[in-house]
Amino acid sequence: MDQARERATIVLHSGGYDRASYALSLATVALAMGMEVHVLLTYGGLKRFVKGHLEDLDEETDGGLRPYIERGLASGGIRPVEDQLADARKLGLRVYACANAMANLNIARAELAEEVDEVMGLATFMKFARGASINWYV
Repeated sequence: MDQARERATIVLHSGGYDRASYALSLATVALAMGMEVHVLLTYGGLKRFVKGHLEDLDEETDGGLRPYIERGLASGGIRPVEDQLADARKLGLRVYACANAMANLNIARAELAEEVDEVMGLATFMKFARGASINWYV
């Protein structure tokens, strides 16, 4: 943690495609503004980061939004979550998996996408959030 930089934290609880995409958009903008950004994945957000599921348009994505998201992805108007994640990682995004959510969902560390930096509990993530100037819950 760089004490000189402003910090933002994001708790990504939802696994909806639109929400995951928006959380990564928020992260990318904050990173581009020179902030450090930490994301905690929990429940639906955690399930999206299981290997092979980043681009799923499943039941967690609002059914009324799916056609628009599909069209946006096909036309290039919406960037794939995988691409957004890669860009944010290049700018320094740190991604953590909630240990409790992993246990409750029976997800092993080996099942998570390689972009997940580490597994941590809420108490540890609170240290990031406590010193942040922005805390988002998506």
